[in-house]
Amino acid sequence: GIQSFCKDLLEVADILERATESIPKEEIKDDNPHLKSLYEGLVMTEVQIQKVFKKHGLLRLDPLGAKFDPYEHEALFHTPMEGKEPGTIALVSKIGYKLHGRTLRPALVGVVKEA
Repeated sequence: GIQSFCKDLLEVADILERATESIPKEEIKDDNPHLKSLYEGLVMTEVQIQKVFKKHGLLRLDPLGAKFDPYEHEALFHTPMEGKEPGTIALVSKIGYKLHGRTLRPALVGVVKEA
């Protein structure tokens, strides 16, 4: 039962992250106080939800640069990439999560392949 609830909350965390990332950093300044306050509120909310997740055993999987693991990652595509070892993760399209050590949602990734 808790897994379903957690999966639903992950969507909320994703939306918060996208909202935070969508605000241009160069626009967050003192002469734009409303946008700055909105951004700071989004960041604080994002930090708090991650604290609550961690408290209950729900941990982020952000595997950029890690070795591909089919138990934790779902490969969306393979691409050649100079300077990167084949089998490593080159791009994370969606962060994954583990609940008490078990993959709840795999990270959606792009994996380096042989050139």
